[in-house]
Amino acid sequence: MKRLSVWFCFLFLVCIQAKAQTLAEKMGYPKDAKLLIIHGDDVGVSHSQNKATFEALKKGLVTSTSMMVPSAWSAEVGVMAKEIPDADIGIHITLTNEWENFNWPPKAGRTKVPGLSDERGFMYSDCTPVTANASPEEVEIEIRAQIKAANQMGITPTHLDSHMGCIFYGKPEYMRSYLKIAQELKIPAMVNTEIMEGLIKPNMGVFEGINLENIPVINQIIMANPEDYEAGMEQFYTKALKNLEPGVHIILVHLAFDDEEMNAVTAGHDTYHAPWRQADFDFFTSEKAKELIEKNNIQLITWKEIGKTL
Repeated sequence: MKRLSVWFCFLFLVCIQAKAQTLAEKMGYPKDAKLLIIHGDDVGVSHSQNKATFEALKKGLVTSTSMMVPSAWSAEVGVMAKEIPDADIGIHITLTNEWENFNWPPKAGRTKVPGLSDERGFMYSDCTPVTANASPEEVEIEIRAQIKAANQMGITPTHLDSHMGCIFYGKPEYMRSYLKIAQELKIPAMVNTEIMEGLIKPNMGVFEGINLENIPVINQIIMANPEDYEAGMEQFYTKALKNLEPGVHIILVHLAFDDEEMNAVTAGHDTYHAPWRQADFDFFTSEKAKELIEKNNIQLITWKEIGKTL
């Protein structure tokens, strides 16, 4: 009996120690490691976006991307992905359509998810009308439709994340579907400390049945704001890399060329437009960015590595 008690105490201590492990340690890195995913959002939205993103994956410092399945150029992602068999490609769950003259409907179809469609049959331009009109059931149907379509294009997603953050800033039930589906697929869903503390923990009842202990929570999501673009992208990213602390972080970038196509797609917008995306591409394919990462002892990682902790 005494030996059995000692054994249970040992198991208890092991469990406590495992829970105390950081995500970095679970991945096999030291606790003080600076781990970074440089992630190219919005692949699939245009040929320009696809070409720039895959060029940065091949030659630059970008380690991950995620595709907007409902948009017109998503099928090309499946074709380009064949050139990089181990590419880290997730699903950029898309519930909105922010562009003025370049529009798409929900992948599940307007009749199945009417709450995700405006009067023209296209997705809404921002998250507010999505939250006002789309039921949790419709959002889950759409997430599953986007994943199924990506599979049919040859993409097996390495993770899920959210276009414009509509999953994070909408109804908590949207987040439940997001996490539930990711756990079904045994892949990570992008969640950082802020989302965990601000959305999930205050709504614990909504997440009953979800294994919250098994969510790989990253420390920080870094993304340039309009004022950062005005001050200069190189300045913003240089500061971000120099100040990166130990932990697991993501820099979200938007890669495309400042060409005729991308200017047409982003017409009417003075943020996240073609020049912005060219600036992201230029920095994260530059020698300066490479030198900053090496000088600051930053280890570049992928979502695939995080997925191995599940």
